[in-house]
Amino acid sequence: MERLTTLMFCGGIILLIYIAILILIFCDLRAGVRKAKKRNEYRTSDGYKRTIEKISKYFNMTFALTVIDLLQLSLIMFLFHFYQRDIIMIPWFTLIAFGYICFVEIKSIWEPADIKEKKQMNDYRRMLLSLVREYGGVDKLMEALNNSSREQQEPKEEADFNNVEF
Repeated sequence: MERLTTLMFCGGIILLIYIAILILIFCDLRAGVRKAKKRNEYRTSDGYKRTIEKISKYFNMTFALTVIDLLQLSLIMFLFHFYQRDIIMIPWFTLIAFGYICFVEIKSIWEPADIKEKKQMNDYRRMLLSLVREYGGVDKLMEALNNSSREQQEPKEEADFNNVEF
């Protein structure tokens, strides 16, 4: 009976871990929206889709480790029942996954908004430099951009469906 109580306690710990992971993800979402508002950035559905993807990734990882913990706890129950080996029952792998997720999410929440701006500026700089190298100089890149903008501005001929026979 004592082992059954301990097993239920482990189940309660695992349930609390799953709830805490959801709370952390939604806190990170709130922090991200707040930072986007602070930067006057337009909030699109892409950020919300990333949150859904994050929930999926975290829960897939945590569920896989919970299955390993269930196997581990079953083995401990087996050892106690048949060999009277008393080993502490704690869902170690799920706790380790929770620690990792806590670290990542809390770091993301505390990260200042200007770090993302600096990262985006560096990404834009790298992209621009690679485009300049690809086109062989700034002049050729500007020429290609002007040509593409002229092509977009020219009106396209519309198809004449009046003379089509059916």
